Amino acid sequence: MDRIDSLRLFAAVAELGSFTKAAEREGMTPGAASKQITALETRMQARLLERTTRSVRLTDAGSALLERVRPWLAEYEALESGLAEDNSAPVGLLRVSAPVDFGARRLMKPVSDFMAKWPGVEVRMSLSDRMVDLVDEGFDVAVRIGQLADSTLIAKRLAAACMTIVASPAYLKSAGAPETPEDLARHDCIIDRNKPAPQQWNFTRDGKTTEVRIKGRLTLNGATAAVEAAAQGVGIACSPLWAAREAMEQGRVVRILPDWEPDHRDLWAVYPSSRYLARRVRLFVDHLAASFGDTV
Repeated sequence: MDRIDSLRLFAAVAELGSFTKAAEREGMTPGAASKQITALETRMQARLLERTTRSVRLTDAGSALLERVRPWLAEYEALESGLAEDNSAPVGLLRVSAPVDFGARRLMKPVSDFMAKWPGVEVRMSLSDRMVDLVDEGFDVAVRIGQLADSTLIAKRLAAACMTIVASPAYLKSAGAPETPEDLARHDCIIDRNKPAPQQWNFTRDGKTTEVRIKGRLTLNGATAAVEAAAQGVGIACSPLWAAREAMEQGRVVRILPDWEPDHRDLWAVYPSSRYLARRVRLFVDHLAASFGDTV
């Protein structure tokens, strides 16, 4: 096995957390995989993986190596795969995971355009707010919003997903409009459990960050539902702009605290670092990046 294959195997073990699964993907026995990693550790003069009977985890040296080689491997494999496919039209099944609201409201048009451009690709979408395991559950790519946790997945930023604070004119007439983020603590706010910290809203202005602990009588999960509840006068919602835009244009909700920027979020495409990344996956990710522009 050459050194490139050794690094590929190391990245596979780190991604899958298993010598057995990595060996199966790379077409070798677990024993041979273990020997190759030992040889790699000898060359690197550092222990890269901590092995137990139940799990495999990266050491600090392993994490540092993975961070440096993963982008290089991805570029090399993309080149290798591209040459092998000879720029032929992509075919086959593309399995995509995406959040429910965003998938239904903002992803269908790009997906439709992609399918029209590449009729040989079949798309199977799963809309769920659950954080799926791409490798174990067999997904090719996932669309995610927010801060990504550390993982062995490859992530490509697609666009900014701006947030906004909205309420109905009727609610503001009755309760008054907050003038600062701190005023929100005295208002009925809509709690969206899909957020990482549902009852903590963060704001930035002039480089200063303000954290506000909010409360409210309505708790739900989903940006579209939060905006609709705000439009019905239930309270104040912190929503992605893409979810609130239509209600804002209709005048059913209005933006408040315009000088304060709520928590910044990004839209990402994430996919496993497999040895032969299908061309349809690479084309789909590039298509999404071109479809959304700077902001969704």
